[in-house]
Order: sequence, then C-alpha cells, then structure tokens
Amino acid sequence: MKAIIIGAGKVGFSIAQLLSNEDHDVVIIEQSSERQEILEETLDVKVIGGSGSSTSVLEAAGVRSADMLLAVTETDELNMVACLLGKKYGVKTTVARVRNPEYLEVKDFNFKESMGIDLIINPERVTALEIAKIIRHPEATNVDYYAMGKVQMVELEIKKQSPLVGKKIKELDTAHPYNIICIEHQQKIVVPRGDDTLYEGDRIHLMAQTTQMRDVEKMLGFQTPRVEHISILGGGRTGYYLAEILEQQRPELEIKIIEKDLLRARQISANLSQTLVIHGDGSDYQLLQEENIGNSDLFIAVTDDDKINVLCSLIASNLGVKKAICQVKRTDIAPLVEQIGIDTILSPRLLTAGAILKYLRRGDIISVTVFSDDRAEMLELLAQPGSSAVNKELRHIKFPRGSVIGAVMRDERVIIPDGRFEIKPYDRLMVFSILKSIHKIERLFARG
Repeated sequence: MKAIIIGAGKVGFSIAQLLSNEDHDVVIIEQSSERQEILEETLDVKVIGGSGSSTSVLEAAGVRSADMLLAVTETDELNMVACLLGKKYGVKTTVARVRNPEYLEVKDFNFKESMGIDLIINPERVTALEIAKIIRHPEATNVDYYAMGKVQMVELEIKKQSPLVGKKIKELDTAHPYNIICIEHQQKIVVPRGDDTLYEGDRIHLMAQTTQMRDVEKMLGFQTPRVEHISILGGGRTGYYLAEILEQQRPELEIKIIEKDLLRARQISANLSQTLVIHGDGSDYQLLQEENIGNSDLFIAVTDDDKINVLCSLIASNLGVKKAICQVKRTDIAPLVEQIGIDTILSPRLLTAGAILKYLRRGDIISVTVFSDDRAEMLELLAQPGSSAVNKELRHIKFPRGSVIGAVMRDERVIIPDGRFEIKPYDRLMVFSILKSIHKIERLFARG
C-alpha cells in the first residue's frame, strides 16, 4: 500500500514509523528542513519538502497512485484542503487531523460528502474519551470496548495483596466466562497458556462480556474504588474536553482544573458549568497542598509538557491521590514512566494510530487498538466467507505465534470461545496479536 503523510510532527512521525515497519510504501511531505533531516536519518521513507496543499508537491509525492493520504499538520485548514485535493486525484482513503471544535460542531455539514474526508481525527478528544472510559472503571489501567460496546477489555495490575499472585492460569476461577488475552510481564508481552504463573506487578488484559465484567473482576479479586473527586492538571484542549464529557456523563462528580494561563483559565471557566477552574502552577507543591489534591480520587495530568505531567503525577501520588493518570506524548519514555509508579500512562499518538490503522488492514477490519509501545494490536474483524479459518474449530486452526481470539459476537450474542468453538462466516472476532503476526491474522480471516 502506498501512503502519503503530510506533516511529520509527533502524530505524523508515529504513523509513518508504524507503516514503514510494516513495509508499506510511505512518502512524507514536510516543510521543516530540520524535520526532513530527522526523518531521512531515522525512517525508511521518502521525504519531500513543501506544502501538502500544493498540487505540484502532491504530484511529486505520487498522489495519483496513492492508496491513502493522511494530513496531520498543526493547521486544520491545510489538512482539509490537502484531503480535498487528494480525493480529486483519486486517493481512495483520506484522513485529516482537525483540532478546532468549531469545525466539528457545524450542523448539517458532512465532511466526506463536501470535502472527501473519510476520517476526521482529533487527538485531544480521542485522549479525553479514553480517560473518561478509565474513570468509569477506576480499577483498570486501560479500558476498551468492542462489538458495539458488548465486549469489554480491561488492563489490570496484579498488586502484592492480590489472590492471583503465584497462581497458574489453569487454576483460576472460571465461574464467569472470560479470557486473559495477554500478560505484560517485566516489559514483555506474553499470550498465556494454562501453566503460566501470575506474579506481582504483572498487567493482565482481561476480556469478557461487558455486562459480566464487574462479576469477573470481583471473582478474580479486583475491587472497584469509588470516584467522587477528580483533579485535572492542564486546561488545554484535552483537559477541557475531558471536563466537558464528565459534566455530561457524571454530573455528580466534583471536578477541578488547574490551569497556568490566566486567559485560558477564564475561557474554560466560562464554558464549563460544574467544574471549578483554578488559576495556578500545577507543579507548585504548595498549591497542590492548599487545593487538597491529595484528597482526590483521581489526578489526571494532561498538559503539553511530558516532564510536568510526570512530575506532578508523582507529587499527587505522594500527597495521597488514589490513582494518577498521566499523558505522555513521547512513546519511547512511556515504559520508563510506568516503572516509577504512575498508575496509568496514556499516549495520544498510539490512540490516534489505532483510529487510523483500521483503514490500512486487509479484510473487514472494524477497529484497531495499539498496545504498549507499538508491539501488539487488538483487531476487531469479520470472518469472511471463503477464508481459511471459517467452518473450523479453533483447536484445528494454526494460529500464528503470539495471537489469540479473546471473544466472538454472533447474531448479537457474545461468546467467550474455547478450543471447540467453530468459526462461522461473518462472526465478529476480537483477535489479539503481536505485531509480527498481524499480516498472518489478516490472511487467516480474509476471503481467499
């Protein structure tokens, strides 16, 4: 597949890296000469200098033969114009990064019909929605939904006092159906077998029917803490979106935002009806003490500065916050941040990548979730008639290494499969796979 990426900032670079690692033909259009040098030194991609809104630059990038165009610069208008031009040239799929909420709130305006944009990406809103899901399940490190919300996957850390410590997978209670699709053990991803043992500090990815997940967690010894007070560091787009979402979903919550910029603090305070906005420096230990941040059930750091987010999350934890959620834009340092004791690390780049990747996969891919530092993915897909896996029991299918089916939805019914489960055409499958085996999974369930 040939993809043109316009803009090599954090999001563009991350997408280019993912596609390049999968041997796609990638061309990047970037105006900054400094960024061009970095790209040429670090990625196996073609780099063209210029603007993505220039027809001559697009033609030099090979737009007439491109399968996908992703416009992810910092300028919304440039991104939209680039997609419009790409569609005129015949590009099949166009993706635009659009951050200004005013564009997204225009009624009776269809971006696909009017401008040929197949997917609008707003990384800040994607991140805010992800955090809102975790707030609904504060016992989890991460939460994802599949099969139109009927299947849930949670990431849970095994604490020292957990009854799971030292137990083998085959020894766990199975009164309620579930699957542990993978374990993150000492920075390694493992698809577990019955004889594998669980240890303190392991993070398990648990999949079950959404309506039964609470029962499954309770059965395995995980408790759901009560959330009443939330403190958000950073009143930028992500912090504002999060407060707005929470005001709509959980009006009973007490929410406060700490914002350093006075003008921004006044703006968001005027637009939020139930959120207390505090003007101040969130890295000021005394301010956090005075605002009783330690009494918060959740502390969420979403400024644009990774260092501030990490520092303040550690301070908040030291003050007694029950759980800290930290946004880290640099995916290369995320594993290090996890090791210093912050409960949940979120990467807007990986969340955005997951929203885009479903357009790149073979077969009927419904959604993609990117795991950890790009090492694995959860694919939600339809088993196509004529594919090699259809009409076979799971035990008779040769799955590639590091892959497993976590759940299946058939005719609106959720099934947690075992080895005797037989796949039928159009079954909706939730498949976990390490990155090296993704293409084998695609071939396994794609029409022959």
